[in-house]
Parts: sequence; C-alpha cells; structure tokens
Amino acid sequence: MKKLLTILFVSFFALFGFTLSPGAASQKVMWDNLELKPGQIGRVTILQQTSLFKVQVGTSGVKLFDPVRELKPGEVYRVYGTKTIQGYAPLYDVGGSFYVIQSTGHNIGHLKYETPSKAKLALVNNN
Repeated sequence: MKKLLTILFVSFFALFGFTLSPGAASQKVMWDNLELKPGQIGRVTILQQTSLFKVQVGTSGVKLFDPVRELKPGEVYRVYGTKTIQGYAPLYDVGGSFYVIQSTGHNIGHLKYETPSKAKLALVNNN
C-alpha cells in the first residue's frame, strides 16, 4: 500500500507539479548567447585587461573605489545601470556594488558597452 501511494504521489507531481509553477510558463529572452535578466540595460565585453571595482562609502562620506580583481579579455558582464561622477569617466554597474570604469586615459577602448533592442528589453521586463 505504501509503495502504491508513493507511486501515485510521484506521478501526480510529475504530471501536474511542474506545470502549475508560475516560472514554468515564462520564456528566457536571449541576446546573442546571453540570457537577459530583469533590470538589465546592457552588457560590457572586456577587450583589454581592466579592473573590477567595489564602490564603498568611506568614513568621510566620500565614495571609495577599491579594486577587487582584474578582468580578462573576452569576459562578458551584465550591466544594470550607469553613473557618471564628476571628474570620472562612465561607470557601469555590473551588480553587487561592483563597477567597471570606461577609462578616457591611456587604455581607452578596453571595454565595449552594448544595449539590446527595445523589443528584447520589453519582453524581459514583461515576464
């Protein structure tokens, strides 16, 4: 009897459990080979070695840019926002208070920023 109940429960879950979940109906929105996530506005492709920074507020209230690690050419990161602080080049928010800085100095062109089509953004934000 116990075996029969187990088989019925597993069968019921297999047939109905997966189709009743709200996430099962949503489709992934792909942009080239990267899945678009809600809130994402673009992507950054690293072309030359550059630093990933963590932005923290110091004791004096000034924002500090602490380098976390070096990013290698070919790495791709989702971008969730952009900022431009006076006197700095654009900052790309890659999530978790981490930023990549588009340098205007000697290593200009070390990353490529791209945005998806408005249609793809609308699809991902409607799911």
